[in-house]
Amino acid sequence: MPNSPKSLRLKLDGFVTIQSALTAASKALGTPTTLALADANGVLLECEAGPFDPLHPERGVRGDDIMWFASTTKLLTSICYLQLVDAGKLTLDTNMRVKFPALDAAASHIIKGFDDDCKPILEKNEAPVTLLQLLNQTSGFGMEFGDKIPRWKKVAEKGTGFVNSCKIENLVNTPLCFAPGTDWSYGNSAEWLGLILPTLVGTSTEEYFQTHLLRPLGMADSSFYPDNPEWADRLVPLRFRSESGFERLKDQMPLLTLPRKREDIEYPVAGGGIYSTSADYIRVLQHLLQHRLSLAGRAPRPKTTLLSDTSLSSLFTGTLPDAALSGIAKMFDFQLGGEEFVPGEASWSTGMGVYAPKDGRRRGGYGRLSGSVGWGGAAGTQYWIDETSGIAAVFTTQILPGSTPATKAFKDEMERAIYEAL
Repeated sequence: MPNSPKSLRLKLDGFVTIQSALTAASKALGTPTTLALADANGVLLECEAGPFDPLHPERGVRGDDIMWFASTTKLLTSICYLQLVDAGKLTLDTNMRVKFPALDAAASHIIKGFDDDCKPILEKNEAPVTLLQLLNQTSGFGMEFGDKIPRWKKVAEKGTGFVNSCKIENLVNTPLCFAPGTDWSYGNSAEWLGLILPTLVGTSTEEYFQTHLLRPLGMADSSFYPDNPEWADRLVPLRFRSESGFERLKDQMPLLTLPRKREDIEYPVAGGGIYSTSADYIRVLQHLLQHRLSLAGRAPRPKTTLLSDTSLSSLFTGTLPDAALSGIAKMFDFQLGGEEFVPGEASWSTGMGVYAPKDGRRRGGYGRLSGSVGWGGAAGTQYWIDETSGIAAVFTTQILPGSTPATKAFKDEMERAIYEAL
């Protein structure tokens, strides 16, 4: 049930509104759901509903149960790299090709197309791949669910598996899909950042995240390695939902299936490999919100900050060139649904999607305001920071595919309930 409020941001019946909506949504999905909401003063509520496992519904989900948070990992990765910028180890314009030979090799060619024999037509690339391009996904590394990458992997001699396999060869053997900085693609830029990080900091990606981000915020239930013995009874199984009902996840969606044993994870996929809880993830969102509002005099400055003011602000500011705005608009159509975005109404910052409709409309007529930043995850996770309204929210379920009409309805219903409760 919801925790006690720490501020007066919600109506008196706001907690009931949100919990009731979450319970109804979880019942409709048949899956576990958790939610957390915060303002600049702290966490407003945490709540949960539904079964721990749809295949064994006798045990209800708890707020400290661990779920796969998928692409919400990208924000955490961006924070870690922006810390390196603040420390003077990198700049946003640093050519990352010179920092990591495998990246240099992969970025040396662009897939321009395929000939009549299905052989790839490659063009040499000498342009740099900057840190900013890896952070905002204009690096040229394309989508595995797009056109070029699947065709490439069919004829490639090695690295033919999906990147979420956490096997290095499946990342480093795929060329660019377009010239860096000329388009936007929801590709594997952040995965490269996870692979490169140990070379830059002298420790593992997991340890850097823990030392410089997760532990400072008290995020004790977040890790790239879910086979923690302490999580044995709390790790929510990821289930597949077919037309006939829930199934154990085997090989139905290999593109989105990650290994869960440490020995099978050659490197943490920093674009989608984090496991966490809504109660943990809201901590980073609340910190960023408070820091952001403090710059405008709307909140006290955090006693310690993860980032400099400049780097923090970059997370809330669109960074895409005009040529990339069409690509991100199409992705927002898919990610949020129910709206048609035209180029210029969506962007990507150094770590999050930027919701920026030209007419200033609320999402769906009831939700987040223009200028909000956020993203989601493949198993039904969604988060955002709405600095105008002064709130941050995250909620999730644990189901594949996570883009069904039912899951999208869950997201819409929860966003509506949150704003009705304010």
